[in-house]
Amino acid sequence: MKEITLTINGKQVKGKEGDTVLAVCQANGIDLPTLCHLEGLSDVGACRMCVVEIERERRPVPACTYPARDGLVVQTQNEKLEKYRRLILELMFTERNHLCAQCVASGDCELQKLAYRYQMDNTRYPYSWPALSVDSVNDYLVIDHNRCILCGRCIRTCDEIVGVHTLDFGYRGWKDMVVADLNQPLGESSCISCGACFQACPTGSIFSKGSAYKGKRPESEEQISVCPICGIGCEIKAFVKNNMLVRIDSPDLIKHQGLLCYKGRFASLNQAHVRIKTPLVRNARGKIEPCSLSKAVDTVAKKLSELKARHGSSSIAGVASSQASSEALKAFKEFITGTVGSKLIDSLDGDDYRAVIKGISNFQDKADLSAEAPLEEILKADCVLLAGANPFESHPVAGSYIVRAVRQNKAKLIVLDPIQNAFSYYTTVWLKPKKGKETLAIKSLTKAIIDNRFVKDSAQTKKTAASLNDVNVKRGAEEAGINHDELSDAAEMLGKSQHSVVIYGEGILQQRNPGLITALLNLAAISGSQSGGRPRIISLKPKGNSRGAWDMGIANASESVIDNLAQNGVKALYLLLADDYVETHELQGLPKGIEFMVVQSSYLSPLVQKANVVLPSPTWTEISGNYTTLDGTAKSVSRLIRPPEGIRADRETINEISKHFKK
Repeated sequence: MKEITLTINGKQVKGKEGDTVLAVCQANGIDLPTLCHLEGLSDVGACRMCVVEIERERRPVPACTYPARDGLVVQTQNEKLEKYRRLILELMFTERNHLCAQCVASGDCELQKLAYRYQMDNTRYPYSWPALSVDSVNDYLVIDHNRCILCGRCIRTCDEIVGVHTLDFGYRGWKDMVVADLNQPLGESSCISCGACFQACPTGSIFSKGSAYKGKRPESEEQISVCPICGIGCEIKAFVKNNMLVRIDSPDLIKHQGLLCYKGRFASLNQAHVRIKTPLVRNARGKIEPCSLSKAVDTVAKKLSELKARHGSSSIAGVASSQASSEALKAFKEFITGTVGSKLIDSLDGDDYRAVIKGISNFQDKADLSAEAPLEEILKADCVLLAGANPFESHPVAGSYIVRAVRQNKAKLIVLDPIQNAFSYYTTVWLKPKKGKETLAIKSLTKAIIDNRFVKDSAQTKKTAASLNDVNVKRGAEEAGINHDELSDAAEMLGKSQHSVVIYGEGILQQRNPGLITALLNLAAISGSQSGGRPRIISLKPKGNSRGAWDMGIANASESVIDNLAQNGVKALYLLLADDYVETHELQGLPKGIEFMVVQSSYLSPLVQKANVVLPSPTWTEISGNYTTLDGTAKSVSRLIRPPEGIRADRETINEISKHFKK
């Protein structure tokens, strides 16, 4: 980009063609006050705090929207400009109800900082004192319109970074307010509760229910870490005060993975479940009671040793949640398969793994999860096929990526799902096959692409075409319950796309059908979803460390351990749940014949009532460890707060049991 030279405050400075005057000032360390400006967002010149004088301009102009030019002469600081900025501040304070002493943002507010900077201890104008509403319907966020300065940062963040454009201005004049959708309460709108607007707000107008009055960012310790909840691996900046999480922000909202969701930003501040803070052992009367960790460890090691001696190592099975860290999973595997010597180990999402890996093996010789594409491919997409997934619920950041591709790239969105969800607002074609007919629908879609010659002939196309010889597109669409014209439209979109991405999730995985996974891979391979020799396909895995658990071999490759406990003669079951809250119905295969059950968990649940020994686990905010993202990238999580007294890392507890186990 061409370099330009400007004169600012009597000194020559360098900039780049296309920059604004504000950008040149910031690049050269020249301070200009701003409120409506936020790095990465489009500038609108709403607050007028960054006004400057430019030679040959009749009046002061906002530096954030004024394009820099070679030879421009700019003045950023003089008595006239300072008076103008002070006047603007006074008008902002009198227009709404900025009562700093009662505001959650006091001490951490950009408007308040500017008031101190300009020594604004009084105003020349009468206060309006408007009676404006407070919207607190959302589970996590509150919008207090009395504190809003109408800078529009939340609106532009919701539109340009999140992509959903829930927020906008409503009403006119002094009644102007930030509204959600058609002036609905935030909790009843299309808001996905990502909290980006909260982070972007320069005042206390938008604040978090979980963070209010816990502490201020300036008085808290900052820690950079990674959120391991859903497997996307978003970076977080945590603010900790007195061993308590005060707030979680994104380190950089404008980065590819700068966006957070309600799970990563708010869930850890709003614990929904009761913590297990001490080990529990079932006594001789059959009641569960607290005990020391050493007693619980000794009880587990002694009982498992006895059962192995009487019934053999195959009488002991271990099942882990893929929400646990890689270190905990590794220790668990070494204990079950090494120390105990049992082959009966699995993960709670093992059925998903078996379906995915068999589906990949039918598609290519090498059954490897590296066949999947990185999540960032969605942001480049010109066409997205979303099959059996609702990312706004399971992986909200992925959902935001899809919406951004639709709104910013003008990408076509094809949804293949019998169940309607929030993506109906953005969908180009919605294919709703009958339940259980998804495989036929995908095969018919693939065959339509080939029959209409939307793609070039290739070895993969010929191979796929040969496997679909018995598929008739029109008859297949009718049998699957899909409109033939809509199927043809979807085929044309995918076939003619240059950068399409196929995404599938829970609705596909829960069918445990490898043929369905293979059909999706074939579709991705022959459409515009091919890149670098592999299809652009992404599976939204069920747990935060599913990929790590699967790569490690925690998931049994042949059969479900839970479903076959009785057939295998299992007498003892060790469940490592970590900070995953597991409902009883998720373990329906538990037979009554199990003599001894160990549950290692962070939270009380109905499973605890069935256990003989309960071992407490730390939550992810209380440990340091590694997790593997959806696309196979290992990321490190840092400990943010100390766990309750006596709670040790899962791997330490497991290793202690291993030491006491008699082989």
